[in-house]
This record gives sequence, structure tokens and C-alpha cells, in this order.
Amino acid sequence: MLKKLFFLFIFLAPFTSFFAISPWLRLPVIINQFLFFALLLSILISGKVLKNWLVKEDLFLVGFLILVWISFFLGFKEQRSFNHSLAYTNSIIFYFFLSKYVIHLLNIRTIEITAIVYKSFLFCSFIIVVDFIGINYFDFSLRKVYAPVVDGAVSNMNYFVRGNMFRVGGVAEEPGQMANFYNIYFGFALCYLYQKKEFYKIKRVLILFLISHFALFSSAGMTLALLAFLLIFIWNRLKKFSIKRSQLNWIAGSFFVFLIIGIILFSSKIEKSISEFSEIIDKITFNENPNEVTSSGARLYQWNRALYNFSKNPILGNGPGYGVDEDAEGYLSVYLTILSDVGVLAFLFFILFQLSLLLKVLSTKGVLRDFLLFSVITSFLHLVIIADFYQAPVWILFIVIQQYHREIKLNML
Repeated sequence: MLKKLFFLFIFLAPFTSFFAISPWLRLPVIINQFLFFALLLSILISGKVLKNWLVKEDLFLVGFLILVWISFFLGFKEQRSFNHSLAYTNSIIFYFFLSKYVIHLLNIRTIEITAIVYKSFLFCSFIIVVDFIGINYFDFSLRKVYAPVVDGAVSNMNYFVRGNMFRVGGVAEEPGQMANFYNIYFGFALCYLYQKKEFYKIKRVLILFLISHFALFSSAGMTLALLAFLLIFIWNRLKKFSIKRSQLNWIAGSFFVFLIIGIILFSSKIEKSISEFSEIIDKITFNENPNEVTSSGARLYQWNRALYNFSKNPILGNGPGYGVDEDAEGYLSVYLTILSDVGVLAFLFFILFQLSLLLKVLSTKGVLRDFLLFSVITSFLHLVIIADFYQAPVWILFIVIQQYHREIKLNML
């Protein structure tokens, strides 16, 4: 039962708006808590506790969590601050350490985890595509079945208009968050297919990936995916000291074709297409007025506020949740939220933890490194522009990286 609950948690990790009960009780959280109590029962029955399952960089997270609670007790100590402290605790203790413990207890291999991720990726793709076709061509809304209320808490949207068409949010709060989860699980899905030597399916998954991104049409999701592909390609070529001109032309051509097809899909008029293209470029490059109600404009405003508040209490921050308490929008960046709310020491602990994981990925040899790098690049950079620290797929990424590294050291791959 423990293993099934863990796999169910992995499968449902992206489903943050899928039949969510409240902002704090979403499916991944609920399943994760069931997993925790099942593990406690297992420990009580067996009377055994695992030892030596932590690694050195885990101490960064322990230090980070200690600083969160110190910041809480020295900060503004209101209910919202306590809730945010619990959210940090839930992510680190339950999403990360609980999952790691279960993996070691049951000797779960990474290929078993990525197999579940692959199935989740396909199911998410199915929901994204069906909802996109339904709302745009058949007046049918799949999202309203599992996220009927748009309250800004459980669900931030039903559908956003892009050009003459609706874009969908998948099973997350909105297209941007869904794109982040989708990019993470895409890298894992490729790892699984490669290890299983099911190479013919990789092309199909890539096509599905492109179609789903068009349906989501998240500027950040698409841009970061393209950037990840480009950086991985350049990294591999620099290691061999050879980049052919034809290959660079192919990448540049693919980039522009990708954008042009997207614009055509979402607009039928040339003038409107140019306007859409211009808006996307402005959004990606943050070339918008910070005082206007736009995606990047709002971020620029909140980031300036975060840096100003950080200057007040740079060491231990203003207290978890201070940015949201002051303005319901928050700082719209995980990194700046940590920096301003919890302080520079906690920020450094989190960055050092991420850096250690990145180094482990870079030390991995072969194609698996590239697939993992895709998930790392897209997710780490996406955290710059999203506010939620407690996203389960991100923590699953951290766990999988550590587990891959462990299996490589033990010659288990």
C-alpha cells in the first residue's frame, strides 16, 4: 500500500486544481499526508527506522527550514506568516524528506518513478488537448468539471484568450504553472523512454509536447523550453569544440517556425498576429510598464517591492508570508520571496542546494544528463517568475536527481 500511495503522489503531483478542496488541500497534499500516516503505521508495526539515507546537500534544506522558523518568530508572527511557515515545512519535510525515506525504505528505482511520471505526462497531455479542442471548437469545457469555481485560490482562471482562441490551464491553476510542471515531467518522460529503449515513442512524445504547449500558450513555458534545448545543444557542442553552421541555422529556423505557427494558430489577421507577436516579445523581455496591469509589468512592480523590503531586514527577512500579507499578489518570484521574507542566509542555503543538484546532473554522462538538464533548466528558471515554493513536481525533480546520482555511484543504472 505504501508503494501505491507514493506512486499515486508522483502521478497526481501536477494536479493542483484537479478537484482541489481548498487552497491548502489539493490532491498532491492530500495523497502525501495519507502517505505520511501510512509510513508512520508501517514504522510502528515493524519497529524499524532507516539510517544513513540523507546526503550532504540535504543539510542545506535543514538549515533553510531552521531559518524559516527563526524568521517567523522574529518576524510579524501573524496567522498568514504561520501558514507560510507550514507551507515551507510541508514542502521540505513531507514532499522531499518523506518521499526520499519511502524510496530508500522500499528500494524504489528511478525507472519506476519515471514510468509513473510518463503516464502522468500522457494523462496531462490528454486533458490539455481535449480541453483545448473542446472549448475552442465544440463549446465543451473539461476544466469546469474538475475546477468549476474561479476564486483566485483553488483556480486562477477558466480560460485565457490569446488572439481569437482560448488557451487552457491543464490541471494546474493557470497555463504558466502547468507549463512548468509539464516541462519537468517531459524531461522525466524522455529519461524513461530512453532507459526502456523505446526510441520510436520519443518522436510521438515530442509532437504531443509541442501540441500541448500550443494549447497552454504560456510565454514563459515555451521560451524556457526553447532556451533549455538551445543551452543543452551549446553545452554538448562546446564540450566537443564543434558547432556546425548548418546546425545553428536549424536551431534558429526552428525557433522562428515555432513562434510563427503559434501566432497563426491563435490569430487569423495579420495585424493582430503582429500585435500578438509584439506582446509576447514584450512579456518575455519585461519591456512593459511596471505600473500597468500586465504579466511582466506586475512582476517588475512586485520585484522592486521585494528588493525594497529586503533592504529593511536583509539577514533574517521580514517573516514568512510578509510579501503576501502586504500585497495579496506577493512578490511573484520564489527566489525574491525567499530573499525578502526569510533573508539572505536562507536564500543562500536554497541556492547552494540547487547548485549541488545541478553539479550532480552535469556529472551524469550520456543522454540522460541532457533530459535531466531540460527539467532542471526550465524549472529553476521558471521559479524566477512564479511565487509558489510548494510545487510538488519541483521537489520530485530534486529527489529524482539525487536518486539518479545514487544509482550511478552504485552502478545500478
